[in-house]
Amino acid sequence: MTEILIASAAASNYEGMDALVGEDGRVYLGRSENYCPGDGEAPAFYDNSDNSLQLISDNIKMFHFLYGEGWPVSQRQMRRERCFTKADYIEFASLRDGVLSHYRPIREVTFAGRPFVPPKAYCRMHRARPAAVR
Repeated sequence: MTEILIASAAASNYEGMDALVGEDGRVYLGRSENYCPGDGEAPAFYDNSDNSLQLISDNIKMFHFLYGEGWPVSQRQMRRERCFTKADYIEFASLRDGVLSHYRPIREVTFAGRPFVPPKAYCRMHRARPAAVR
């Protein structure tokens, strides 16, 4: 199937890419030129004939990390208000060091004007792994 139905889309923090939520509820990153917004009658879709659509996560909260350029409150405050969990931050850190590292960032995700900081638990897990596994 080359046309993937899209429920939500935004220009991402990565050069030439859009952050997308498929109708399946999964979060993707795809080339901006391949996204076709709906016109009221026809649904929005992504032309994946070039197999460029990248699955990012089953966690819908990752969509916000892909396009959000900054929140006015701290990461800690976002956790207190239950916007994001420690697991969400760990997942984003893992994605950023993994699949997202293949894309050129154009904006940095910030909280209260400060760059995203991975949780200590992620840093401990990441250092504990042998380099070949990273």
